[in-house]
Amino acid sequence: MDKITSASLTELRFLSNPLLSPAGNTALFTVSRMDREKNTYLSDLYMADLASGSCRQLTASGHEGIRIFEDERTVLFESCRGEADKPEKGREKTVFYRISLDGGEAVRAFEIGKRVTGIRKMDGDRYVLLVREDLNALPDDATEDMRTEAADYHVLEELPYWANGAGYVSRIRHALYLYAPAEGLRKLTDPYLNVRSFEVQGDQILFAGDRYKDMLSLYGTAGLIDPDGNMRTLVPDDTYRVDEAVFLGSRIALVMSDMKPWGMGQMPAVYLFDPADDSLVCRWRPELAIGTAPMTDAQYGGGRTIKAVGNDLYFTGLSRAQSSLYRLSETEGLTEVAWPEGSVFSFDALGDTVVMAGCENNRTVELYALRDRQFTQLTHINDAYFERYQVQPARWIPFVNSAGLALDGWALVPEGDGPHPAVLEIHGGPRCAYGTPFFHEMQALCGDGYYVFFCNPRGSEGYGEAFADLRGRYGTIDYEDLMAFLDHALDCFPEADRSRLGACGGSYGGFMCNWIEGHTDRFAAIASQRSISNWVSDFGTSEIGHTFDRNESGTDPWQGMEALWNMSPLKYAANARTPILFIHSLQDYNCTVDQGLQMFAAMKHFGVPARVCLFEGENHSLSRSGKPRHRLRRLSEIEAWFKRYLEREDANG
Repeated sequence: MDKITSASLTELRFLSNPLLSPAGNTALFTVSRMDREKNTYLSDLYMADLASGSCRQLTASGHEGIRIFEDERTVLFESCRGEADKPEKGREKTVFYRISLDGGEAVRAFEIGKRVTGIRKMDGDRYVLLVREDLNALPDDATEDMRTEAADYHVLEELPYWANGAGYVSRIRHALYLYAPAEGLRKLTDPYLNVRSFEVQGDQILFAGDRYKDMLSLYGTAGLIDPDGNMRTLVPDDTYRVDEAVFLGSRIALVMSDMKPWGMGQMPAVYLFDPADDSLVCRWRPELAIGTAPMTDAQYGGGRTIKAVGNDLYFTGLSRAQSSLYRLSETEGLTEVAWPEGSVFSFDALGDTVVMAGCENNRTVELYALRDRQFTQLTHINDAYFERYQVQPARWIPFVNSAGLALDGWALVPEGDGPHPAVLEIHGGPRCAYGTPFFHEMQALCGDGYYVFFCNPRGSEGYGEAFADLRGRYGTIDYEDLMAFLDHALDCFPEADRSRLGACGGSYGGFMCNWIEGHTDRFAAIASQRSISNWVSDFGTSEIGHTFDRNESGTDPWQGMEALWNMSPLKYAANARTPILFIHSLQDYNCTVDQGLQMFAAMKHFGVPARVCLFEGENHSLSRSGKPRHRLRRLSEIEAWFKRYLEREDANG
């Protein structure tokens, strides 16, 4: 079998967004693939017949987006299939097509002169649309010159003023509209409401979102809207962070948090709202991270992570290093839906039928069905990949830290006799987690001949609130756990060369790489990606600086400048000795490019070998959904850096 290389990433296919038909006989799902020549992703719709277990491709344009079942055999979906489907310069347009599961070509259904990001069918020929709107937009009758001029500047009046993957978002909202072909569009929500999720039951629309002007609050809202635009608010103002709202029988389930006592990162609880008497009761406070799964770079696309089926609430949840599907029932309480070892990323459920986009250990996402308590794997989209390439299993090497806590860690072991260099991978978040899904970057490093060690230190998600609470302690207990785990991993694998160690991580992992740079010289090379180096400047530049930074530090630059600086890797740059690579995306508005450049300038100032690789047109998700060529170049930069400094005999000299 061949070793996995960075280039082999383009051979993977990515399954996402499972959706059941109204009677539950068919599952629709999306399969995406990289097109290296066009430097983009192509996404098509596939269907699975649950009775026979057979699957087939439904569309082939490569440009399919949001979709719904209109009936048991008809799918309505967004697509752009030619010049006629593209909007004119300075304008917006979304085109929908229909296709029958029984065969035939897709037929153009209708177009909307706005950017539609979500769709649900209400009844007959009425649809509820989620539309991205710009409150600064020019009027429809604006001239071409006015549109050309407006494209050259941005007006900022709110916080956040930009958002990762969305660009400038000052005065941008997502509004609900009712659409019928014979009547056109009618707006249902007020200008300053930003809807994040919604669903339809009968003639009622349930939504979760935020209402703000000038500055986005930590608190959210949820409400019911009828077809005439009459709104009923379900959540008191300034009370809860609202994540999801779903119809649950005659009541409404609200997944939300009062952020007490663990702050904005606190795991949400499930509340029940009864429209009959306006009562709101907390039904369940979990030790599960709802809607979260272990990290992987072999996933593209999303899907549903929570749904009500009758009076039962289904959701994905992360516990330790594995995500599963859970059911919350009034009669049985919380139960885990049976699942082989692995992780669930998204699902759909109807009656006693469930379809899941999930992966078994060391594999990529496939589609599974659960019917009559029997699991069936419906797809095998990456079997050819795993038949060709040697995948090293993630070997579990748990350990107990200095606080007596049991931590999960893993190792990928390279082929051949040692000694071998080793790389410590550090996840983002910090409220994220590693697990055992296939992780291409790690497998490619292992294929290059490196041990790859990774773990979930304190600050990680899935181990309870106290474990995840890193507020005011960045660079302390988390750093301690990482170094202790590295010592443990090296003891477990004596053929890992202690003189040739690398560290690699992105986002929070990039912060920790920068922290390591100024706190130890045990590493021979570091690859820091989309990082934070200076909490003071991050407050005013990151999309989440004014919320996340204050929550994590407990202060702001005016009240706690010293505390922020003490927690900043840049403060310790004078101690740096290790060659370090910085990778940043120029449209990353989460960890902005200045953070890496400040650290890079400090390295040059103090004579430390350093290199920066900047990617045009990419954002914080470069390693997961960046353009194919950029993802490959990113991997080649990391591999070349480690090859330069970890494969020398005098790596620490």
